[in-house]
Amino acid sequence: MDDETGADARSRTFVTAFARGLDVIQAFGPGARRLTLSDVAARVGLDRAVARRLLLTLVELGLARADGKYFELTPQVLRLGYAYLSSVGLDRRLQPALEALSLRIGENTSLTVLDYPHISHVTRAEAPGRAVGYTLKTSERMPASATASGRVLLAALEDGEVAALLASAPLPRFTERSVTSPDALLAAVRECRAMGYAVLDGELEEGFASAAVPVRDRAGRVVAALASSSHTARMTAERMATEVIPMMRQAAREIGELLI
Repeated sequence: MDDETGADARSRTFVTAFARGLDVIQAFGPGARRLTLSDVAARVGLDRAVARRLLLTLVELGLARADGKYFELTPQVLRLGYAYLSSVGLDRRLQPALEALSLRIGENTSLTVLDYPHISHVTRAEAPGRAVGYTLKTSERMPASATASGRVLLAALEDGEVAALLASAPLPRFTERSVTSPDALLAAVRECRAMGYAVLDGELEEGFASAAVPVRDRAGRVVAALASSSHTARMTAERMATEVIPMMRQAAREIGELLI
């Protein structure tokens, strides 16, 4: 097949050049703010000439800038993510509700979406004086398999979809409590679906517990997860389940009312 239709495994409507451009954008990230042409070509698996044309196209569009031998994304690239956030209502209108919840529970909170094998933070609120084990930033990704958000977002899918996702990438072991068996994780997802929330204790980092509930739009579709985490010396997983989850559920309903 030619360059515009993609490999045989792709549909006839698949545009390879467009997909490669998106891959180039995703080559940048934490620890990779500025990359050379060779860096980008290696990260994406492209010929240098192809990578160069794609990078220069991003520069011409204002989505990237070139400084000598280095390329980096510009703030204009945020327009791509904001198009999705605003289309489902996950924009600045939700920030007050998120901040109010952080103040009530005394912990940091965030809204996340699924980008398997990761979850991405789309907005967050910090409780005064609260530090976290993982420095969470808007758009930063974390493993779906070991986070309460990931559990909740996977639970919104059918079992067949979940099984296919779990088979698509390895399940890393972060701690002794991490779930690394696809069958065991599918069972945990089913349990989360039945309960309507998730609380994980030390699966991503020892000494930290996380909690999450689904956020539904007015049509009842799960569009995000509302999450919080805490050091277990301050808030145990058991307390998160009994004390924090009810407040998070109420906040999720309030946020859902604001969604399109």
